[in-house]
Formats: sequence, C-alpha cells, structure tokens
Amino acid sequence: MKTILNTVAAGALALTFVAGQAQAETMRVLASWDQSFPSVGKVLNAYTDYLEENIKGLNMPISGPETIPPFEQFEPVSRGLFDVLFTSGSYHYTTLSMGMALDTLKGGLDDWEKAGIMAYVDEEYQKLGMKVLGVLVDPGGYQVVLKEPLTGDALTGRKIRGTPSYHAALNKLGAAPVVLSGSEIYPALERGTIDGAAWPILGTVSFRWYEVADYLMRPSFGQTAYLLLVNLDTWNGLDDATREQIEAATQEFEPMASDLFREIVGEEVATLEENGMQVTELTDEQASALQQGWFVGQMDLAATTSPDQIAKMRGLASDAHLSY
Repeated sequence: MKTILNTVAAGALALTFVAGQAQAETMRVLASWDQSFPSVGKVLNAYTDYLEENIKGLNMPISGPETIPPFEQFEPVSRGLFDVLFTSGSYHYTTLSMGMALDTLKGGLDDWEKAGIMAYVDEEYQKLGMKVLGVLVDPGGYQVVLKEPLTGDALTGRKIRGTPSYHAALNKLGAAPVVLSGSEIYPALERGTIDGAAWPILGTVSFRWYEVADYLMRPSFGQTAYLLLVNLDTWNGLDDATREQIEAATQEFEPMASDLFREIVGEEVATLEENGMQVTELTDEQASALQQGWFVGQMDLAATTSPDQIAKMRGLASDAHLSY
C-alpha cells in the first residue's frame, strides 16, 4: 500500500498543471459506503487526494451513506444535490443496469474502452443526467466462503447465501441459493442454516466470517467495477481546462486503483488465512461453469430493466471476445 501511494505522491501523472490555470472548484462526493470500507477509506480517498494534489483549487469533500442511503443515491446526485457519486452499478440497476453488467466482463478497462463499451455506457448514463467520470476496477471480484471443503461435486446440495445476481452461477455448481442480507450471514453460518456465502472478496475480513467458516472457494469470479459518476450539469459547468485535467488525472489513477485493490485483497486474504481459513479448489470445468453462470446471471438480471442497452452491450462484448 505504502509503495503505491508513494508512487502517486511522487507525481506519476505525466502532466504539468500550471499554477492558477484552473479556477477554484468544490465537487461534493457521495459514496455508497462509509470510511471503514476499504474501497472508500483506501481507494476513493487516494483518488480524491490525487486530484486535489494535482489540480490547483480543486476540493472534493466526501459524504457517505449516513447522508443518503446507498440504494437512494443515484437520483439526488443526478439532480445536483451532490456532484460525484462513487457506487456500484447494482445499487441503481432498476434505473440503468449497464454499470452492474461491467462486473461480468473479461479483460480490463482498456479492453472495454477499445470495444466501445465504455463510450456506450457513458452515452446512456448521460441521458439520465450523469456522466461516467471513471471506473475503479477491483480485479479480485467475488468468492464463496464455505463451512466445509469441496468434495468433487462442487456445491451440489449446499445452501449458499447469494442475492439474485449470484443465482445462475450458484445453480451451475448445484447449490441452493438462499437470499440473506449481509448482517444475517454470520449467524446463519454459525447456526448451520447455510453452508456458505457468496460475497466480494473485499471486505470479508470486517465481517469476521473466519470465525464461523473455514474455507475459501477458488478460483474467484468476476470483477468489481466501482463507478465514478458526475452530475452532467456540474461537469458541463466546469471550464475546459478543469475538465481536461480531471479527465487526465482520473485516467492516470484508474490503473493505480486496480493495483491498490490487488494489494488490499492480498492483505485481506492473508488475514483470513492467518485466522485459519484454507483454500478449497474447483476443477477447471467447474470453474468455467461458475464464470459462465456469473456472466449469464448478471447479464440476464440486468436485461430485465435495461433490455435494449444490455443487448447491445452483450453484442459489443461478444465481438471483442470479452464475454463468457
């Protein structure tokens, strides 16, 4: 972590910002998680610090879900009550589900841009008064924690916690999905009413599931695309120099963010293993089925609210060999 942040502080941004070039601007950021969650405390904070250090006069104060609940944040930011939203596409998928669908794709942000996917996603968000400022990708993605190790039949007969977006993937491995909130997972594992839980790798340590589950199923699947959305009126109201500087700094930070996520995830997995958790492996065939199920399940769920956009997005991904 320190190495990466020192690199940022050392000025990896290959641009020169002339003193006084940009007028003073305050862009209020609303985050879907509080500072205790690593994607905010360790990554979003690094992003806003990076922009403030490199763009004269820019100030980006952060508010969290204590201000507006996560699933209710899209509309007030689109109306300009805040300027920037840091969130998951799944939190507003009933409004537009393209952000959620990014979690399923192969490759990375550069591949998505070359395929025309990001330009199309940005175009559709702008119709709703928001612009895609950037995407901070956690390549670690998602995992299943288990009470007992795999025995060759994948998850057949096991009750695994998973919200609807996980169901197709879990079904591919023979599991019976159980819908529970995050706060209900620990007691359900402890009582044995579920045999495991699907969840992002990032943040697992804070729930202390290592006390009630002993195994990490591998490989992991998918990626987590954290969206940076900016109110379109706010964006259009900035002067050209400031917009160019913010875009350039964001593009420079995006690969740094993925490096930060890799480091954070590595630290979290090490902590889980230090607390007794062990890796249990799927076969190659089972792992392939899991990835395919994740892609199909997420895309199909996304298509229930944005059918035309998801159909085009799937086509772009297929043409660029980014789908499963």
